[in-house]
Formats: sequence, C-alpha cells, structure tokens
Amino acid sequence: MHTLTVAELVNDRRADELYTLPASARVAEAVALMARHEIGALLLMTEDGLVAGLFSERDLLVRVVAAGRDPATTPLSLVMTRDVKFVTPATPTEAALALMHLHRFRHLLVIDGPRVHGLVSMRDLVVQIITRGEGRYESAVREAALPSPTRGA
Repeated sequence: MHTLTVAELVNDRRADELYTLPASARVAEAVALMARHEIGALLLMTEDGLVAGLFSERDLLVRVVAAGRDPATTPLSLVMTRDVKFVTPATPTEAALALMHLHRFRHLLVIDGPRVHGLVSMRDLVVQIITRGEGRYESAVREAALPSPTRGA
C-alpha cells in the first residue's frame, strides 16, 4: 500500500499561491487578503524573509475580535501565532493530521531546511486522504452513512 505524503499534496497544489504578509502589516490588511482569496491563514515574514509566524481565522477571532482590538491599527506581530508547527515534505499525511489533532491547530507549515514548500490545512489533508487513499476511506464513509440497526434506521 502506498503511503501518502505531504509532498504529494504540496506538489498537487503547486499552482496555488502561498500568501504572505510582513509581520508588521495590520490585521485589516490580512483580513482583506484572506477574504479576497478565500483562505484561512497567512504566513507572516520578517524583514529578512524568514518565517515570523502564522495568522489564522482563529487568531482573528480570539486575539483581535474577542480582545476588542482595532484591526486597522493592530499589527499582525502582536496577534499572530509565533510557535508555528511544521513538517517536512516526506511526512506521511496521516502523521501530519495526527500532529494537528494533538496540538489543536488547523494549519501546518511544510519546510525543508530554510525552504518553505507550502502551508496546508487540516481540510487539505483530509481531502487528500479521501481522494487518494486507495478506496479504504471512501468505503468507511459509505458505511458510516448507511443506517444501522443500532442508530435507529
């Protein structure tokens, strides 16, 4: 059986742009970019081009809206997730999902040394498993959707 890796997902999505902003940008800029491209997270960079952090919908909700901060004046560096978890392209998809579940986050950076390969979401990984999982997940989904005697058909 073939083990799906994060590299396959990143390669499939090569046409997708990795959206970034400087960590010094304002929250309002990030929200506009995320809304325009219908994405749930952005990679934030330092002036030196290094990864500074990640800004996600959850960061917006918890650290900006719930905290009563003004998106027009709040710098992303103040509200971003600094401890960005990452995997290498060779990481099996299921291991990446397990890491996300364990640490309770929805986005994962894919890097190999200093090179950023991409940013993947939990949804991206689930779709990859279902569509390329050699049939075992599709049959489990079909079984779960069928009425069973114990669930009151």
